[in-house]
Amino acid sequence: MLYIRADGNAAIGMGHIMRCMSIAEAVYDRTGERPVFIVAEDACVPMLADRGFAARVLGTDYRAMETELPALSRVLQPQDVILVDSYQAVLAYYQKLRANCAVACLEDMGTPYPVDLLINYNLYAPALEGQYRQGAPDMLPDRLLLGAAYMPLRADFRTDTAYTVREQVTDVMITTGGSDPCFAAGALLECLTGCDAAAGIRCHVVIGPFNRFAGTLRQRYGAHGAVRLYENVKDMKALMRSCDVVITATGSTLYEISALGVPMICFYFAENQRQGAEAIARLTDIVNAGCFAARREETVDAVLRALLRCIGDRAYRQTLYRQERQLVDGAGAGRIAAAVLGCSRRL
Repeated sequence: MLYIRADGNAAIGMGHIMRCMSIAEAVYDRTGERPVFIVAEDACVPMLADRGFAARVLGTDYRAMETELPALSRVLQPQDVILVDSYQAVLAYYQKLRANCAVACLEDMGTPYPVDLLINYNLYAPALEGQYRQGAPDMLPDRLLLGAAYMPLRADFRTDTAYTVREQVTDVMITTGGSDPCFAAGALLECLTGCDAAAGIRCHVVIGPFNRFAGTLRQRYGAHGAVRLYENVKDMKALMRSCDVVITATGSTLYEISALGVPMICFYFAENQRQGAEAIARLTDIVNAGCFAARREETVDAVLRALLRCIGDRAYRQTLYRQERQLVDGAGAGRIAAAVLGCSRRL
């Protein structure tokens, strides 16, 4: 049995759950069996159920993962595999968990853990290989999967990815993650709807499931002629393809946009997102507008300047399209699925 240990809620968003569901779907495609999710609380259970996945709710604090180890030991068998995706999992957690069964983990920051398989799908990951191999042998991962070849795109973004760079920019998408902790959508909308140079642009704003500012957005912009608000989006790919530019918070969404080639502008909220934003700006001509949480006004200004360039320069947008399309090939979830399944300790 493959178990997936991940969480999603208003504090941490849905990125961990979303990428793990992509891996789980790839496992199902290969084996016909659905992995079972293990979660600390029930906030993300409806989303998992909507995609056909069962979840065991531990009723624990996701921020104190070592406290859940006794409960996990009663579930896991030596022949099982557990894939862990959490910034809250620490060295001692992995050491104790590995005594129960094979362990794989998703990791973003360059910290090695004593697991059977460590996966970092980010563009900057290959440069971290040295860090992952430093330390005592029993504290290091047995196997590494590094780089965007292992990006677990959702199934929708693995096929039918045709996109055309249109002559003019008329529609701009704004997506700020599952929770938008700093209300970036509000700041961006205030700027864009008040900018004469962006007059005539329609803003398509995705409101994440844990966005505590959703009511404010509805109140301010629900009847605004240049703004359309979207909640519980069922076809994100179609929405992205309908737009000429996407303004996005850094995260897995970067890779989904890249799979289509929609010209984008990115920014980030937290330190664990910084490397991704810097890497995509280093490898392409995409603008990294900076850290919204730390430099709100500067980030909004940088987004506006980048958008005005996109509006005035179709050749630039074509360049972004070509560069983005080269970043991912859509097969990452399948590669991870094969490697995770190969971790099982056959008895």
